[in-house]
Amino acid sequence: MSGLLVHKDLDRRELTFERELPATVERVWRSWTTVAGLEAWWGPAGWVTTVRALEVHPGGLWHFGMGPAARMPEVWIRSVYSEVVPHALLSYVEAFSDESGADLDPEANAVTVEFIGFDEGRTRLVMRTRFASDERLARVIRMGVVTGWTGAFDRLAERLEEQA
Repeated sequence: MSGLLVHKDLDRRELTFERELPATVERVWRSWTTVAGLEAWWGPAGWVTTVRALEVHPGGLWHFGMGPAARMPEVWIRSVYSEVVPHALLSYVEAFSDESGADLDPEANAVTVEFIGFDEGRTRLVMRTRFASDERLARVIRMGVVTGWTGAFDRLAERLEEQA
């Protein structure tokens, strides 16, 4: 698998993204659980991410903003971790917020990210997002979520290859 696999399960209101990455589970994990790691790749191509808080433990806050490079972040997200299994699993609830981290979104998404090691030095990343409503899922698809994640996972793969 060289690119991003996308599965839409409309009955479950769920999107699943799957990508094989050219790095060990430990390296991929650090890309998801450190400020420097996330700011290096998170977001669509041409966007930058600013992490304000990152507490990777159950109940911990992940607050970040993103937007086009050289501009102020135009989208703020607030996530709270519900489960963390080092080098294996991250689960969190994410919602739109403001710059202060206030929860402004009545329709939070439940996200689970699995880190699966296989072959020497390769990781399969599986990210599932369950949406609160059919309307929310349809809106996110119209907003270009598949294109955005394709670019983000390409950036992650490139970063991991550069660090090899």
